[in-house]
Amino acid sequence: MKPVSVAFLSVLLASTSWAQENVVEPEFADVFFRLDAGKLIPLERQTAVIQGKASGFIVMTMKSASEFPGAKSPVRFTSDRPLEFVVRTLLASSSVDPTTLYVLRRLGTKKKSRELIIMSGRASPLGASTNSPLAQGVLPVEFSRYGTSSLKMTTAALQPGEYAVSRQYGQTVFCFGVE
Repeated sequence: MKPVSVAFLSVLLASTSWAQENVVEPEFADVFFRLDAGKLIPLERQTAVIQGKASGFIVMTMKSASEFPGAKSPVRFTSDRPLEFVVRTLLASSSVDPTTLYVLRRLGTKKKSRELIIMSGRASPLGASTNSPLAQGVLPVEFSRYGTSSLKMTTAALQPGEYAVSRQYGQTVFCFGVE
């Protein structure tokens, strides 16, 4: 009976290691991919260009935004189901909360670009106020471990629009659109 147990254990260990070897992970840290049927689909990689604007005479309005070229991302997904993304991270096996590191945000659209408003404000002779929607614009996601060195980010079904995943305060983002 002992040889049967050893054979069973060998088959079990072989199948477990085979399953872990078939998990495809990104090659580099902090690069996001869409996970679809076990395959990694690249997203549109963009680096933000910071734009600032102020106008007015007695009452001034101001805005600072990260802008990305193109009104729409060439990477498109459908809005009928949740999306899964994978990112390799040095902190995959640590106890750090991934929601403090990685975010999903909806981008605003303009004629020839997409934008993420960093700060807006208003000033007058009577005072000034500013608003930082960057921290407020984070959409809810769930994280789980994926493979040995990566995390899986799962969204709810997203409304049509333009989106980006990135590090919390990173200048490089990974864009996609939902139709």
